[in-house]
Amino acid sequence: MKRIYSIFILVVMNFFAFGQETITSATAMTSAAEGNLYKATDDGQIYFGLRNGLLCQINPFFSASIFSGSGTLADPYRLAQMGATNGKVLSWNNTTNIWSPSTDAATSNWFLAGNTLDSNANSFLGTKNNIRLQLRSNNTPMLEVGTRQTLGLYNSSNTALYPYNQSEASLMYIRGTNGNSALQFEANGASYYKPVFYTDGNGNFIMRGSAASSDFFELGSGGSLNNGSFNFLVGDDGNEPFVFSKFNYTSLSYVEMMRVQGTGLNNSVRIGINMNGTVPNSTLQVSGSISLPIVITSSAFVLTEKDFTVILGGNHNITLPNASECTGRMYIIKNPTSSTPSISNYKDIMGADINKIAANSVIWIKSINNVWEQIK
Repeated sequence: MKRIYSIFILVVMNFFAFGQETITSATAMTSAAEGNLYKATDDGQIYFGLRNGLLCQINPFFSASIFSGSGTLADPYRLAQMGATNGKVLSWNNTTNIWSPSTDAATSNWFLAGNTLDSNANSFLGTKNNIRLQLRSNNTPMLEVGTRQTLGLYNSSNTALYPYNQSEASLMYIRGTNGNSALQFEANGASYYKPVFYTDGNGNFIMRGSAASSDFFELGSGGSLNNGSFNFLVGDDGNEPFVFSKFNYTSLSYVEMMRVQGTGLNNSVRIGINMNGTVPNSTLQVSGSISLPIVITSSAFVLTEKDFTVILGGNHNITLPNASECTGRMYIIKNPTSSTPSISNYKDIMGADINKIAANSVIWIKSINNVWEQIK
């Protein structure tokens, strides 16, 4: 490189000392002035005048391993191949202190216009170290990929639940505007309600899905200020059912177990079990048997919401719950003994107040208007 600079300085000094002349061709010159510079128009090269009147071309000193070409218009100076292959670029090598071919740019970079990948190559978009990979739109973070700890989502407290306490777990973190995010799916068959997962300002997480083109369903959390709930919703005409089914792989068929279905735009709701696809005809319709709790007492007994039929196993007193707190609840009490144990006050069929259970009797009582009434 120092020799190149020396030649350049020499040319400049001669330019000012002797000047430069333009000639048609160097080959025809026989009367050149010694020390003068000449530029030939046929090849664009600069020549130096010799004592014998001929010209000598001024050639820069280039390393053949770095540069190639003869310096003519037909073969100008250019970078040598230096072992490069198609698509490679030059990068600086600190070891050799020269520019040298680098890894093929076409296989080591990700292009905005798309990429053609080799199925046998280990190509990927991401990082090779434990650093967050973030995708943005309008300079707003939309998606982050990394371990839970790298993304700042690791909870090390003793009360942390799985998977929040898994620091090295792989994670895709969907983010959005103002702390709310959504993940929507394309569904050309959905006329109005496009399927989407989303969060709201109260921290609720909801899934809304399309159904039968123009209907929809939702399941997710609701509420605010520590008053949360898990909600199921189906619409939008009011008579869409919730259907619970099972699949039998031997017959490749679905079997309906239960359905919850409204009756249009009113508030009536019906529940049917084993209905085989038909709408229940009552608030609760069971196509099959019903099992209700029954117990035999071994001592004094206090009835709760877990009881229905009680058989006295001896002279055991019975305590009923407060009728005002369980309107509509019913109990069946059988006394097969000859004793007459006491019971919380109730009204018999004639309206009289009773606080004893007759021997060898069965009573049906039900709560209404803050009192227990015998109905049978």
